[in-house]
Amino acid sequence: MGTLHMPPAKWDSPVHLFTVGLKNMGFKSFKSKLAFRIFLLALTVGLAVTFFWAYHMWPVTVALAVVFIWQAVELHNFVNNTNRKLQLFLDSVQYSDFVTTFSVDNALGNTFKNLNESFNSVLGAFKDARISTEENLQYLHLVVEHVDTGLVSFDEDGKVEVMNAIAADLLGTRKMRSMDELKKKNPELHKTIWELPVGEKALFHVNENINLSIRATQFTRRGKFVKLVALQNIQHELNAKELESWQNLLRVLRHEIMNSMTPISSLTSTLKMILNEDLTEKENCLELSKDVYDDVQESLGTIESRSKGLIKFIKGYQEYTSLPMPQLKVVSVQQLISNVEQLMLNDFRELGISLNCEFVKKDFQLLVDEQQIEQVLINLVKNAKEAFKDQESKRVVIRSYQQYQYKVIEVEDNGQGIIPEALDQIFIPFYTTKSNGSGIGLSLSKQLVQMNSGNLTVSSEPGKKTVFKLVFS
Repeated sequence: MGTLHMPPAKWDSPVHLFTVGLKNMGFKSFKSKLAFRIFLLALTVGLAVTFFWAYHMWPVTVALAVVFIWQAVELHNFVNNTNRKLQLFLDSVQYSDFVTTFSVDNALGNTFKNLNESFNSVLGAFKDARISTEENLQYLHLVVEHVDTGLVSFDEDGKVEVMNAIAADLLGTRKMRSMDELKKKNPELHKTIWELPVGEKALFHVNENINLSIRATQFTRRGKFVKLVALQNIQHELNAKELESWQNLLRVLRHEIMNSMTPISSLTSTLKMILNEDLTEKENCLELSKDVYDDVQESLGTIESRSKGLIKFIKGYQEYTSLPMPQLKVVSVQQLISNVEQLMLNDFRELGISLNCEFVKKDFQLLVDEQQIEQVLINLVKNAKEAFKDQESKRVVIRSYQQYQYKVIEVEDNGQGIIPEALDQIFIPFYTTKSNGSGIGLSLSKQLVQMNSGNLTVSSEPGKKTVFKLVFS
């Protein structure tokens, strides 16, 4: 067996041997550096096996084993650098840390450089989106605070998310965190807002200075239903409307009373003068000439007629101001209209007027007092019957349909129409354009519809048609 020749006695340290070049060899590519590290690992394993089996040099083998472990850890960290980078990127997004930038390992090649640029680009887009969102939120906050309407939004648990200053003033609270605060302060108002159906409107009297008009809508946010409520103080409008109504009513009252009292007063003075001048005394009795007697009779007849007219007017006023409260029940609109048609059909046939019913799409229901709404329709159909003069084709149509959230009943005629001047005053109590009209019918009809949570409107084209609409929401 030949002599084993040992290598030179002087060796560089193992760590120095296998780390030389990591800092100085100038590898710029990730793939090159990865291949170099794998080569060093393989070389370390080969040397360790050689020194262990061939030379039995335990100290060198142990040193090489330590170097191998260090190289494996370093390779693991090197390869997992991308994972750490991705984790840092995701953390930056999650915690809105858009200050972080990625550029340290651009030198590892285009792959890392492009990845860093993509990370930086995405973080920049997130940053811009966040800035834009914050600007939009600030803008929305300014709008909400400066509108003339009170706004409150709350989720299904009663947690208040948005509430502007006007809403706080109208509700008489500070800005709330929960609707329970309103429930403690004003249970009835809380109940009205909480139970208000979406798309519906409610009125609530808070005090002598605040009458609230309340509307609600609903949407879903983060898996929860959120209710948005709009509040408006309509006290000023109510006061103005009430004043206008009183002025209109007083004007009509004055007109009607003066129309009756002026001739009565004048005729009374005339009768007094007649009796003083033309009444003659003869044989313990008083006599009037035939002509004077006829004048007295005519004057008394006029006084009687005007007195009856005044009594009729007062009864009409009593009827207008003492309407019974509606007895609400669910009513089929189609059945309601059919009932009116059957009641009026014979009268229309005798007058040569066509009375038709049109039901657009399917039937729908209303929660109303059936008798009151039926009476309104009868009044409108009777008015339509009297709207014709010399038309050859006389037609009245009762029509029902739904438009968005509204349920509508129309009474349309192709009569002479209503002049614009009368159209503005047609619902004023006791206003009439008919010589024998009381002026109660349309104003009474409007009041009945309003008592049933609806509205009565009119539109007309003189010489073409007139349309009365009962609108329910």
